[in-house]
Amino acid sequence: MVQERKLRHIGGNREIEVDVRIVVASNEHLVEAARRGKFREDLYYRLNEFNIDVPPLRERRSDLMLFAQFFLDKTNLELGKHVRGFSREVEKAFSEYPWPGNLREMRNVIKRSTLLTDGDFIDARALPFELLNYDKLLFLEPTNGTAVNYVAPEALPVSVYEPAVATKLPAVSKVDLKSAALEAEYEMILNVLKQVNFNKSKAAQALGIDRKTLYNKMKHINLSN
Repeated sequence: MVQERKLRHIGGNREIEVDVRIVVASNEHLVEAARRGKFREDLYYRLNEFNIDVPPLRERRSDLMLFAQFFLDKTNLELGKHVRGFSREVEKAFSEYPWPGNLREMRNVIKRSTLLTDGDFIDARALPFELLNYDKLLFLEPTNGTAVNYVAPEALPVSVYEPAVATKLPAVSKVDLKSAALEAEYEMILNVLKQVNFNKSKAAQALGIDRKTLYNKMKHINLSN
């Protein structure tokens, strides 16, 4: 009973008064969700006593590097590193990336990049493949209304610092999103392995997975040797 500030234990018959504040966070527009019947409207109005709207990271470009430096300082303490900042290439990449995972994604990117950095500044080589090539991972070019030309990730520049010649695969009748995701994952795993000189422990840590998961993925894409 939120409104009355009381609770009752399961199986109990006595109401207990409580003095608490309930903080609710959501990445959905709860008013619209309530109108569509996906969220209880009465609960929304009980909880919505005071509302704070926090824009996503992609709409807070002026704050990007403040958050990045905060996560870098925190990661230095966690990993015992002494990385001072970011190169201009990295700052540019950060400003152009839409950050679909918001602050959680940025924290993981900073931790991974710090782990892979031996100098004073994080450069583009330490950034994840998908961040540098976000707009190139899946490129669709309509042809006759049904078929599309699909450019696979491996046919595009591996990164901003390692260019390659792009070629197009034959047109297909549909796009296999699962295959596209696997291709991107393959490129990312291989890129990280190269950066850590194929040290599997470091690669697993950088990718945010355990060694067993990394071995399984490497075996699946024939990288175990």
